[in-house]
Amino acid sequence: MKDKINLPVEHYLQLIKDNKPFSLSRFGDGEILNIFPLHWLKVNCDGSAFLPEIKEPMKDIFRNQFDYYHCLLDCSFDLNGDLFRNFLEETCPDMDFYNGEIFQEMIAEGRIEELITTVSTNHNPVFVGGSHFQNIHLLNGFVNSPIHLQVPNKDSFKEITNIINEIGELITQGHRMFLFSAGYTTKVIIDTLFPYVGEDCYLLDMGSLFDPFVGILSRDGQKFRGFEFYQPHTKLKLL
Repeated sequence: MKDKINLPVEHYLQLIKDNKPFSLSRFGDGEILNIFPLHWLKVNCDGSAFLPEIKEPMKDIFRNQFDYYHCLLDCSFDLNGDLFRNFLEETCPDMDFYNGEIFQEMIAEGRIEELITTVSTNHNPVFVGGSHFQNIHLLNGFVNSPIHLQVPNKDSFKEITNIINEIGELITQGHRMFLFSAGYTTKVIIDTLFPYVGEDCYLLDMGSLFDPFVGILSRDGQKFRGFEFYQPHTKLKLL
């Protein structure tokens, strides 16, 4: 496989400012474990199960090789990495992969409000995520109000058909900016929708990026920083 391409976050922000829709999906150890499970590990860090029915749809993402940004996280090869690397070499050896940590790095630099302003300047952005995203409107920086499309907090793949239908309804209403925080399901949704709406819509996999701003420290790095790091950027009282 090719070396990972390290584009700066400004590249993606400029595409949004220039109204050039793109899609971006991020793959870490959780996604890889859906393809190559470990028998002793039954759930991911957010409590979602490694469902056997997601294995082939996840593999299809790399078989399809659709023309959008497929990003790798620092942890992408931590668990069963050799199996994953061999799979990529056999399936998509010429596929481009990008640095998937760019938005986390942006948050670490205290630039969350810049991101929020950028995605909401020309859009009422749709945040596809669990029940805690009901607080997303309290983040600082919104120009146009966000919309929350609620999905199950765990194992949302079981509802993927309903989620895709709801997104389709929002697209028919004129919405074009979608930011996903729906775990493994995000990746399959983006790959499913991209051939149909990828030229007109932004389909952006944000993972757990917004969790601490809406009340949940879901990752070790977030717990290390603590809520005090995130509090200045949201009106929600973080506890």
